[in-house]
Amino acid sequence: MGCLGWKYQLFCLVVLLSLLFHLPSSFSSSLSSISPCSALLHFNSSLSLHRSASLSFYTSRIQMCDNSYPKTASWKEDKDCCGWDGVVCDQTTRHVIGLDLSCSWLSGSIHSNSTLFSLPHLRTLNLAGNDFNYSLILSEFGNFKSLTHLNLSSSTFSGKIPYEISHLSSLVSLDLSYNYGLLIETPVWKNLTQLRELLLDWSNMSSFRPNSLMNLSSSFTTLSLHGCNLQGKLQNNFLCLPNIQTLDLGGNWNLDLGSLPKCNWSSISLKFLDLSEIRFSGELLDSIGNMKSLKHLNLYYCNLIGSIPMSLGNLTKLTTLDLSYNSFRGLLPWSLFNLPNLSSLYLDNNQLVGPLPNHLVGNVAVEVIGSTLLPPMFQNISVTFVLLNKSRPL
Repeated sequence: MGCLGWKYQLFCLVVLLSLLFHLPSSFSSSLSSISPCSALLHFNSSLSLHRSASLSFYTSRIQMCDNSYPKTASWKEDKDCCGWDGVVCDQTTRHVIGLDLSCSWLSGSIHSNSTLFSLPHLRTLNLAGNDFNYSLILSEFGNFKSLTHLNLSSSTFSGKIPYEISHLSSLVSLDLSYNYGLLIETPVWKNLTQLRELLLDWSNMSSFRPNSLMNLSSSFTTLSLHGCNLQGKLQNNFLCLPNIQTLDLGGNWNLDLGSLPKCNWSSISLKFLDLSEIRFSGELLDSIGNMKSLKHLNLYYCNLIGSIPMSLGNLTKLTTLDLSYNSFRGLLPWSLFNLPNLSSLYLDNNQLVGPLPNHLVGNVAVEVIGSTLLPPMFQNISVTFVLLNKSRPL
């Protein structure tokens, strides 16, 4: 008979609108009811496998995807997913609580209706070293309320970090580094009171206010913001966080730290410090020799002047030291050559004078104004380049 009367037409319209508005919630309900194993299979099927998605690369701090392989290729529908490669389940509840698909050749986009987001019990999620085709970091990542570790590094994500990340109140470690299209304008992590590790290397923080970092918890152990185009003034006592072990602000040539702070370095367990290409004013203080835990120190191109402190010879755990491209003057400090664990030393492009110790001649590559080796009997010769690398055959 049809909807002939206007009242009946109105009734039909109300029914139709009701169905339309309830469709998303019913769809969401169906996602939440999907089994974890099915969710993982659907997530995997939404992506492709390409070896080129997980190319290996190295930095001074990490090696990634050296031994990449497609973890999900071994997943079988007739097997319990708790035994799948990269999947960790709670032994009691059988909930999927961990997913490590780092360097797994995954290629494609992650959409808001991805079944990845129907794993509400996840505590650790590692998708590093894949190619997600400049996908946005979606607000749905904020639904993993139990998450303690989130690693999306080097996976071709882009856009802004969604505010919903601040809902991850249990988060201890957040690594979004090496996503070159990632834009960070505000500290969305400021309410994450449990956060101890923050890595955002090579993201775009050009419009970020550096002093927003001053609110970091004193419990922070890792902060890595290398090459983020940070600009402006940052109070230098920021470097004195008491529990910091890894601090990398290198490659931010428009960041102003003034002079190196007078911290109580002996009470700080810093192991990795990179302040390369940040312009300082003044000398390198003797107190830097109190960083007894330090293994890596990079002060390349920092506009430092004066002499190289002899106290650096106290850093017996040091493996890498880069003081190149500064304005250091005076005698070449022999104490550096007696460091027992030092494997790489860079002093090029300074105004240093003096001979090499006897035990180094023939074991170190040296370039000195037209000469390749500096015999110990020569005095007062200006050293322009010194590279010590015990692991490299000469």
